[in-house]
Amino acid sequence: MNARSLLVFAVLAQAVVGQPADAKRFSCDFENDDWWRSFGMKKAPARCELVAADEKRGFESTRGKALRIRVDKGGHYGASIQYKFKKQTGAEPVEAWFRYRLRFASDWNPKRGGKLPGFSGTYGRAGWGGRPVNGKDGWSARGLFGGQKNGRTPTGFYCYHADMKGKYGSNWTWDEKRAALANDRWYRVDQHLRLNTPGKSDGVLEASVDGHRVFRKTDIRFRDVPTLKIEAVWINIYLGGKWTAESTHHLYIDDVVISCLQ
Repeated sequence: MNARSLLVFAVLAQAVVGQPADAKRFSCDFENDDWWRSFGMKKAPARCELVAADEKRGFESTRGKALRIRVDKGGHYGASIQYKFKKQTGAEPVEAWFRYRLRFASDWNPKRGGKLPGFSGTYGRAGWGGRPVNGKDGWSARGLFGGQKNGRTPTGFYCYHADMKGKYGSNWTWDEKRAALANDRWYRVDQHLRLNTPGKSDGVLEASVDGHRVFRKTDIRFRDVPTLKIEAVWINIYLGGKWTAESTHHLYIDDVVISCLQ
C-alpha cells in the first residue's frame, strides 16, 4: 500500500468501473495517522480509529491499516466524513464514482437498518433526517443497510429525490444474493451516480459488489435546477431511524477512491 492519501489527475492502475480516463481522482488508504486531513477535516472524527489488527472482532488486515468505526450501544452515530468536491477540486461535478472496501466486524448484528456511505447534495437544506426535497433544495443517495438476517446484512441505496413520497427517502435494496453481506470478510463496493438533466427523469445510480452489478436505475429525478450538483461523497455510518443500537457494533472501511467529471 502507498502510505499517502493523494489527489491525482491521471488513471491509476486499478480503475473504478465505468470511469473515463480524464476523471479527477482522490484516494485514501488510511495508512497515515492524519488521514482525516485529506478529507478537509480539522480533527480526527470520534468513534473512528486506525487499526492494523483486531483479533477480538475478527479483523484480518490484507493491506496494512484500516479505519474501524464504532456504533455504541444505545446510540446512532458511527461516522460522518465528507469529501466535498468544491473544496477539494474547485468545482462540483454532475457525475461521480466512489469505491471503498467494507468489512462488518464479528460483533456486527443490527436488528434494524441504517446508513452507509454514498453521495449527497443536501447543501445543509434538505435531503436527510426527514427533510424532504422538492427538486430545488437538495438530494442525497447514501448507502443503506438493513437488519441482519441469517448472519447477512442487506445493503442498498437510501435516496432523497424529487419524486419521493413522504418525508423520508426511498429504500432501494440491492441484489439480495450478491449484496447481502456476511461478517468477517472484505467486500469491494463501487457506486456510480450521474445527475439527471434538470427537470427530466434520466439520472443514473448504480452499484456493484466485488465486481458484480447489484443495482442499476436510470430514471431518477434528483433535481429540477442546474444549481444542484454533487456536493460530496458522504461516508456516513448511522444506525436508525429513530431506533438505536441494541449492542455495540463495529465495521471497517479501507481503500477509498473517489472520481468525478466536472
